[in-house]
Amino acid sequence: MDLKDLRCVVAIADTGSFVAASERLNMSQPSVSARIRDMEANLGAQLFTRGARGVTATQLGEELLRHARSILRQMHDAESDMLAFRGSPVGLVRVGLPTSLTAALTMPLLELCKADMPNVRLRIVESMSGYIGNWLQDRTLDLGITFGSSPPTDIELEPLAREDLLLVGKDDAAMEPLLDEAGNVPFVRLSQVPLILPGPEHGLRALVEDVARQQAVRLDVVVELDAFGEMQQLVARGIGCTVMSSAAFNYGFRPPLSAAQILRPTVSRIVNLATLSGRIPSRAVNEVAQRIRQVIAMRAGEAAWLAHSIP
Repeated sequence: MDLKDLRCVVAIADTGSFVAASERLNMSQPSVSARIRDMEANLGAQLFTRGARGVTATQLGEELLRHARSILRQMHDAESDMLAFRGSPVGLVRVGLPTSLTAALTMPLLELCKADMPNVRLRIVESMSGYIGNWLQDRTLDLGITFGSSPPTDIELEPLAREDLLLVGKDDAAMEPLLDEAGNVPFVRLSQVPLILPGPEHGLRALVEDVARQQAVRLDVVVELDAFGEMQQLVARGIGCTVMSSAAFNYGFRPPLSAAQILRPTVSRIVNLATLSGRIPSRAVNEVAQRIRQVIAMRAGEAAWLAHSIP
């Protein structure tokens, strides 16, 4: 088994077709098929099955695919490091950003990396924080931003900032009955409104419910929704209120909503730079990580984000 064999496995899994895989690899289709047959003969089992929806990996194929992706990624990192040793960093760096921070962080990070490291390509992946940890584990991502202090196994967290969260409603009229004299929302008043929150597995939901238990506050969650844009639309229609990062509220495109900080107690969470422990990062990954630290420190100093940097 060699690197070309592994590239065949990955290409077939990605495209779902021997023909498409051969085109991607610039090989003939019989050559690709022959390599798969030889591997299957050596392993004593099938790697792929053909069906109505194309070619899919067997259980053995999935296991080999996981190793193949890891080996090819390490080869790519090694080549990038050797090239970078002679000059500026090069290569692809994959960064996972949580939906609530994507609008605040993406453009300044891309601009900073482009100016400082023109030979580094950034791939930004937007998702919920919990998925980002999983994708670091399977090496789909090199770096990620996550929330909280309980990472999945093998994930290392570097705290960068602490952010305070907002209660967001349809408009000022909807929010006004909830506000205190200073224009903030005491946490206990969250019990007075229907809430639209992510599902129980989402870190923000767990955070809000933990505070509610500590304060003996009963929450009325009327909608569970993990789609950030649709959540804002429901709030705009007056279905309920939601809890949101001020970065998401102030930096992203959104309907005209009204928001106020939650106090007594403050609902806050840690913003972390997450990496896979034991993985030796390429020079490009290290340099992008440093730019992430810079961007978060910059944004945390702006009034639009209720956050402060953690030294």
